[in-house]
Amino acid sequence: MKKGKMYQVSIDEIEYQPHFIMVYASEEAKDKDLQRLATNFIVSQNPELPESALVDSVIVEPRDPNEKPDVVAEGLHVPTPAWGVKMGLLYAQAVHHATYDDDEFDEVAYVRGETKAKRFETEAAAKEFAKWLNPNCEVVPLEEGDDHD
Repeated sequence: MKKGKMYQVSIDEIEYQPHFIMVYASEEAKDKDLQRLATNFIVSQNPELPESALVDSVIVEPRDPNEKPDVVAEGLHVPTPAWGVKMGLLYAQAVHHATYDDDEFDEVAYVRGETKAKRFETEAAAKEFAKWLNPNCEVVPLEEGDDHD
């Protein structure tokens, strides 16, 4: 699978909405490729705007990979950010409700590698869990892969 990168693309000297187009494209993408992707998106969102009105002056800037793209180049898949809670060398693996002799509480299992770490869709959710688990826990982004729980 090709690795992608997030770009912010805007075409100068004309008003259209949204003005900044977030494009997820190949790391080797040229400005012309990004301009074509952005132009197609702008025309699809602004049907009254003729493509000929869009000038060739394009501004491309790298962006945060965690932002949601407006356009994804063909053949690419945007990685879903995942967050894990790390405590020292161990990651939180699972939380389940347990009952022992009339006492109820949540149990957390720990693993050494992040591949079995409990995943959270947002950093805020991971931080909330870490705060509950132990304020000394570290919230870390997990590598992309299908082997996470």
